[in-house]
Amino acid sequence: MDKTGIRDAAQAGLEWLELQKPISVKDIARTIQALNLWGEDISELSCALLSKQKNGYWKTDKSLLDTARACSALSGCGIIQPEAIDWILAQQDNGCWNNSEIDTAYALIALNDMGVKNEAGCRWIYENYGDKWEHVGTTSLIITALFKQDEKRYRDFIRDRRSWIISKRESGGWVHIATSNLVIQALVLTGDSGMVKEVAPSIGWLVGKQEGNNWGNINSSSLSLISLKMYLDKLNSDLLL
Repeated sequence: MDKTGIRDAAQAGLEWLELQKPISVKDIARTIQALNLWGEDISELSCALLSKQKNGYWKTDKSLLDTARACSALSGCGIIQPEAIDWILAQQDNGCWNNSEIDTAYALIALNDMGVKNEAGCRWIYENYGDKWEHVGTTSLIITALFKQDEKRYRDFIRDRRSWIISKRESGGWVHIATSNLVIQALVLTGDSGMVKEVAPSIGWLVGKQEGNNWGNINSSSLSLISLKMYLDKLNSDLLL
């Protein structure tokens, strides 16, 4: 898939996404991340997201996950919420969040995005990793969190899990669009220059999944746009070496 084809797909996706009216914290946060990466205006969406914050967090049926997503999205725009950092840290218990590998991974990612390291969380997720967590989406979130928090300490684990993730690819993707995007982003983020070639078939697969200028819904479309931009940035940075 050449860069022109990727950019054309992204432009169509951006035009579709900008017409949407996200309501949930998750959809607003994802939309902000995607539009911000592509240099689009996110001022109204940022205000909308901040208006939903109460007492330092975003209260939903998944408050920890949505607060983490919101914090990551806002930090990408240069907006750091000290009260949200305090709230996330206050939810940590015995090194983890809600005794959940997914909640813990999202919390670690958000904390790092806001400039906070948390070795206790990293140790918990690393030491408890096993067969029960061996799903490509879950593992992608975990290696993303560990890479962001402490790339050097967990280098070998990340490399091993990255190879396992790639071995699970089928016909370019990992079955579901949202899951495949989490995988692509993890591979691009944690991989070296050789990862651009490794991920290329998955980018072609992803672009092929676009229908009516979108990828099914706001979340998957936003994630797809994030993946395409991360891939192009990685490709361009490698060409400059």
